[in-house]
Amino acid sequence: MLFQTLPRSEGRRKMQKGQITCLVSFILILLILRGCVERYDPEEEVLKTGILVINAHLTDKPGMQQIEISRSTTLRVPKYEPVQGCYAVLVRDDGANQEFSDAGNGKYTSLLDGDFLQTGMSFRLHVITPEGNEYESDFEMLRPVPEIDSVYFRVESDPDAEENGSRDGLGIRFYCDFTYDSDAYRYLRWDMVETYEFHNPPLYNVSDRSGSLPETSRCRICWITNQTPDISTLSLANLEKGSYIRKQLNFVPNIPAEQKLHWKYSLLVRQYSLSEEAFNYWDELKNTSRESGTFFDRQPAILQSNICNIRDEDEVVLGYFSMSGMAETRVFAQYVEGIDTSRDPDYCEVRIPGPGYRLSPDEVYACTNIDGVTKCGVVKLLCVDCRLLKNSTHIRPEFW
Repeated sequence: MLFQTLPRSEGRRKMQKGQITCLVSFILILLILRGCVERYDPEEEVLKTGILVINAHLTDKPGMQQIEISRSTTLRVPKYEPVQGCYAVLVRDDGANQEFSDAGNGKYTSLLDGDFLQTGMSFRLHVITPEGNEYESDFEMLRPVPEIDSVYFRVESDPDAEENGSRDGLGIRFYCDFTYDSDAYRYLRWDMVETYEFHNPPLYNVSDRSGSLPETSRCRICWITNQTPDISTLSLANLEKGSYIRKQLNFVPNIPAEQKLHWKYSLLVRQYSLSEEAFNYWDELKNTSRESGTFFDRQPAILQSNICNIRDEDEVVLGYFSMSGMAETRVFAQYVEGIDTSRDPDYCEVRIPGPGYRLSPDEVYACTNIDGVTKCGVVKLLCVDCRLLKNSTHIRPEFW
């Protein structure tokens, strides 16, 4: 039997309609801010610091799952302020429940099994803070999700070639195919995690201010993993069941300095089922963030949270709780026809210093040999140790 989402109280409806603003989850929005036009400084009371933020997006996949609890900070100097020492429990509509353990830094984890995560049943999140305040979400039904038929890519022109500096104005676009085969789901979301191989140029005779740089401080080949900033959603409500869907996903420009398409690129695609309310939340978050990639292109929109203080419905709470069926697949791109993967001659080019030059802490002396020509000078330390690049590791991924 499929359980229906419980109705909200009138008080909660009023609270959600007039208070929650687009300062929601700094964790989500700030990852995609790249610049700003004329700065907009909201003065509403709801944008004060210290607002509780609960992000809990759980799936039907058995295993360790995580929620995050934090407090908002200032818009001018945003940072992650974790809340520790909370009691958090996931409650199913038949009374079964699973507690989450405090894993530190505002993260709470629980090992959820398949018997508990039953499709068609509804769940709600209950949180008690160290101050004794209790928060509760609406019930969210765990819906099935369509299987992914295939994920693939095509070489396409970069729509932002001038801004990106993509070589030949090209890159690759990923697509996801699936069949809309059930009325049990009507709203979907995708997120993607990219991993790519990165190579530093061959450098030798490397030394810093203390002398020769040991081998343990050098690394030429690394793997970089990033959550893509794209928020991708789709409503199937107006489509006929049985329709075959080709969903456009993220674009990867061929930027020589990034090397994303030079050696080997992998994309992990996750497809989630959503309730209509969760779809509206993600869709508005997408609309807020995609205009020129900046938060300040327009005033913050109103985003409805489905979490409230059970004893004070006037308190503003940010974030969202959702339960989703999830399907995932991984695809690789390597030596793509039509993509120029030749080395970028300007990346980590050895610079010959002037007399009396003193190395900074992030620089080293090194030599290179290109086409039989030796050149010695100064390069950045990350040119000899790619582990210093953001989200980089020298450990080869198991799926590579």
